Amino acid sequence: MERNILPAATNPAININLSAHVAINPDPTVPARGRLFVMLPGTLAVASTYRLILRTGAARGYHAIGLTYPNDNAVEGQCGNNPDPNCATDLRRETITGSDTSTLTAVNPANSIIGRLEALLTTLATQFPNEGWGQYLIGGRINWPLVTVAGHSQGAGHAGFLAKLELLDRTVMFSGPAETGASATSPSSWLRFPNVTPLSRQYAFTHVGDTLAAFAGVSGNWTTIGLGSLGPLTSVDGASAPFGNSHQLTTNAAPNPNPTGPTASPTHGAPVVDAVTPLNAQGRPLFEPVWIYLAFP
Repeated sequence: MERNILPAATNPAININLSAHVAINPDPTVPARGRLFVMLPGTLAVASTYRLILRTGAARGYHAIGLTYPNDNAVEGQCGNNPDPNCATDLRRETITGSDTSTLTAVNPANSIIGRLEALLTTLATQFPNEGWGQYLIGGRINWPLVTVAGHSQGAGHAGFLAKLELLDRTVMFSGPAETGASATSPSSWLRFPNVTPLSRQYAFTHVGDTLAAFAGVSGNWTTIGLGSLGPLTSVDGASAPFGNSHQLTTNAAPNPNPTGPTASPTHGAPVVDAVTPLNAQGRPLFEPVWIYLAFP
């Protein structure tokens, strides 16, 4: 069952996108996996932008959520070349947790990524008690070891940051993170934080021709996180899973030439955005096997 659910909280201090969350319970014809997949949109994107990967997860037996959160401003746009090396760190921490750490935003706990996910899971568990949503909460808090957090663009950085804060089942970073630190050649401070989620559970995928999040910067940030220690960058083009068991995947495939909706950059969205991700001859997402490898093993 695929549902659109409006956020339980809003914050008048900032222009939070009020588009609905998307929630899909597992396909009843396959065994339920007891795992939750959460997709965090990129800047100004909405949860419904990523229905194809959510449906792929549900078809594999995962509970799947596309989460609306405060994403009106790009992190790099606010913090790129900022002399404060912790600018992006503080901004992301506030967006994720609602702690008052940044002067560049005003996200309270109820409107944070964590707060909204907790509220959504509580609503789903209450309204649909037989669907299994309640297993992802313990005492009203998120049961993180059962959760894979993925994100696109700005959302990729939030997914990577959450891996520094919580022990997750997995993280997947699509087309990001792309921000810099105090200079264009220095990384943001959070990228070097110790990992609570082991590197062995962290994955990433991007387009080498990305025109919004340059490949050199994104792959450099993956190296700073530590993914390079698990093996080289690996192209999925013409390859099959498990892609050499790589944790850093790339593509140079052409985006969908007939986009189904607007996008700021086809190559930036191609790895996961519905409107421009390429389709195979059968009309299915070309990267479906990649998504399954990354997020739904």
